[in-house]
Parts: sequence; C-alpha cells; structure tokens
Amino acid sequence: MNVGNAWPVLRTIIRNSLSFPQIKDLVGACGLPVHRLGHLQQGPGGASKGQLMDAIDLLFGELDTQGQDRVVVSVVSELLRRAPDSRQRVEEVLARVGWGLTGADVHPLTLQIDLETAQLPEAAQEAIRNCIRRYRDGDVSGAMTAVCGLVDGITEQVYRERNLGNHRDASYQERINRAVTALEGAFRDPLRGTDLAAEEIDRLWKNFRQACSQAGYVLGIFRREFSDAHGPAAAPPALIQRALDCAVFIVRGLVGLRQQPRPAPVDELRA
Repeated sequence: MNVGNAWPVLRTIIRNSLSFPQIKDLVGACGLPVHRLGHLQQGPGGASKGQLMDAIDLLFGELDTQGQDRVVVSVVSELLRRAPDSRQRVEEVLARVGWGLTGADVHPLTLQIDLETAQLPEAAQEAIRNCIRRYRDGDVSGAMTAVCGLVDGITEQVYRERNLGNHRDASYQERINRAVTALEGAFRDPLRGTDLAAEEIDRLWKNFRQACSQAGYVLGIFRREFSDAHGPAAAPPALIQRALDCAVFIVRGLVGLRQQPRPAPVDELRA
C-alpha cells in the first residue's frame, strides 16, 4: 500500500500535536505550497485549526500518488522532530497501511530492521538510513550498497584501531574475518569467568567466527552481483532483507566486542 494512504489519520495527529503556526511551518517544510494558505490567519474572527487542515487537505489532494507519498514521508519526519511524543500514535497509523519507522525514517514493513541503532556509530546509523530511503524509493541496488557499506565501515574502524593494515587490500569477506579475529580476546574474556571448560570456549569462538565469515560471504556475493557499486544492477527486493539480516548479525557482533570492557586481572580482583 502507498504510505500516502496514512494522511487521513495522520492529519488528526498533526492537528492535535501542533499549534496553528507550527502546522503551517510543517507543511511548508514538507513541500506543500504554503503561500496558498496565507489568507488563513488565526485570531479573533480568524480561521480555526480545523479550517486550516481542510485547506491543507485540498493541497494534498491535488498531488499525484507519488507526490502524496513524498509529502507523507516528509511530514512524518518533521512531525517526530517537532512533537516526539506523537511517535507511538504515528507508528500505529503507519502500521495500518503497511509501513514502519526506524528512527524518523519510514520504511515498508516488508523490510524488518531488528537493530537498535542508538548505540551505533553515527556513520553506521547513516548507512541504515540510506538503506531505508533507497529501498523505500525503489532503488534496490542502492539499498544493497548501503547495507554492505554498513559492515564495511565497521570493519574499517577495527582495522584502524587494531593496526591491521590497509583495509582496501583485503577482499570483502577477508575484511570481516580479520576484524572478527582481531577481537577474539574480547569474545573469550567474559567466558573465562564462567564454568565453561576451555574446550567449550574454543568451540564457541570458532563457531562465532565461522558464522560471521559465512554471513560475510553472503554479503560479499550480494555486493558483487546486486549492488550498484559497479554500476546499475537488477537486485530482487527480497534480497535486501537477507542482506540486512546478515549485516545486523555482523554489526551486533563487532560493535559489541569493540565495546566489551576488558576484565581486571585476577590479582587485582583479589586485592
């Protein structure tokens, strides 16, 4: 379904959440011809918010389907920025027409993004936003590039922090393998304080490293065949979800290990 179909209920949230002048500012920021609302002024004997919204409805109705979708996407972003308490209601409205929210970005619910982005580096958050925007706008190969770039950015940071050499000298999968291997200590350290035998810790580490490598292999093939890194590509939309699933697993692992505090030496704990 088109996200523009959310407008009839979304307008009610706007009316209840913003003041008269704030509503005008919002629709102007979203590309509607706000100058055509200039005759509507608030005050004694002036227009009500209901009359203002009715006039905005007329402007919205003059747009084609693509234009309505574009305006609703912009309205959601601006509304969440100006009235963050409206988020839950906005999510409910969007879900009715098959759309969801990640941050302030609207995306089809066919694209499930199970990733808490607030704790990620800003570059990673921007990569996810790019993926959502490109997927939403029908640029599937561009969305694939953004997904693969998300993981590439994280591995590049590990390369730099651990002095692993030139990030670009390795293949895509090799970058992931080397980055994960460089964080082996961060994976093992918390497990050494448990009742797990050393052999079991070894098996856990090897399986985790292998899982990251296999996810990296999938992403590497998708990047080569279906991203726009080497020119336009006809990427099936369903592959974006699979790519995101692989990317989320790798990103969660690498970011978590990079942030893992190293435990104090045993002698310090006994002191």
